[in-house]
Amino acid sequence: MVVSTRIFIVDDSRTVRLRVRQILEGAKQADYEVMEAADGADALKLLEKTNPEDLPYLILLDRNMPNVSGDACICILKSDPVWKTIPVIFLTAQADKSEMVKGLSRLGSNDYLPKPFDSGELLARVKTQTGIKKS
Repeated sequence: MVVSTRIFIVDDSRTVRLRVRQILEGAKQADYEVMEAADGADALKLLEKTNPEDLPYLILLDRNMPNVSGDACICILKSDPVWKTIPVIFLTAQADKSEMVKGLSRLGSNDYLPKPFDSGELLARVKTQTGIKKS
């Protein structure tokens, strides 16, 4: 039996959230349970209401969002003693190398995938980060 792996997609684009959900839910040999939020503020509210044992294994986080940006959101996540253990992959249009370096080193993301992204690469990165989290 395959155990469900909870993935949290945080992106202000409904189209991106739908596409990522389709990729994850269509993945062979993986059972992903997908949660969604339209911005960092909604994501943080949802996480606050979530029992620690039900927190996601991974957050896919856009950087450019209204209300609370991905940059602000990850700073809050990484400063919380419980949430900081959740791996974060930035899934963003900010593809510039300096922005990638900022996302990985200064903001503390676990990985960085520029949009537009390849579905195979997304699944590989998700599998890697959830595998690390589970072990």
